[in-house]
Amino acid sequence: MTLTLYEGPMSPNARKVRLLAAELDLPLERRTLSFAKGEMRAPDYLAKNPNGMVPTLDDDGFVLWESAAILRYLAAKRPERGLVPAEARRAALLDQWLFWWTSQPEAALMRLAHERLIKPFLGRPGNDPSIVADGEAALDRFLPVLDRQLAGGGNIIGALSVVDFAVGAWLDGAAAALTLDFGRYANIGAWLAQLHAKPYWQGA
Repeated sequence: MTLTLYEGPMSPNARKVRLLAAELDLPLERRTLSFAKGEMRAPDYLAKNPNGMVPTLDDDGFVLWESAAILRYLAAKRPERGLVPAEARRAALLDQWLFWWTSQPEAALMRLAHERLIKPFLGRPGNDPSIVADGEAALDRFLPVLDRQLAGGGNIIGALSVVDFAVGAWLDGAAAALTLDFGRYANIGAWLAQLHAKPYWQGA
């Protein structure tokens, strides 16, 4: 079994996959693509991922894109670990939080990253006030939902699951990279501290 991960060096979505693979002890052959050199728009890569984005997973010819789908696929390789619950209602809860995260807070973080990081990198004016305000307002609305969910300690759906990797990879570096203050979310902070304690977390 050869799991090849096409990634970008700064991509939180690629880091989700690396972190979960480390948790599951699944070795990855990593192929780092250069955004600056346009390697994500190269025809051979677009043949794998027509969106021209990362990550993309190639499992001996089975090609999969979208980080949430990749997380679920990798977890299915180690079903005994239970990172995607087998019981229908708990699996539905996982999907609820996974879909909520990608469509709401992560989308807001993506907008902020585009304005504060990607546009300046491309030499374009960034920090459009209306877009930044919209992204920050979305985080102000949705991060308290996550903070309340974590109020009892533990992980997002109780036991460790793929959704913790989906969320943790983004929030881990967002405060510094995007100049955001998450200090008011004590439960999120405590949960991130648990993830940081994992021996592979900082190196993945």
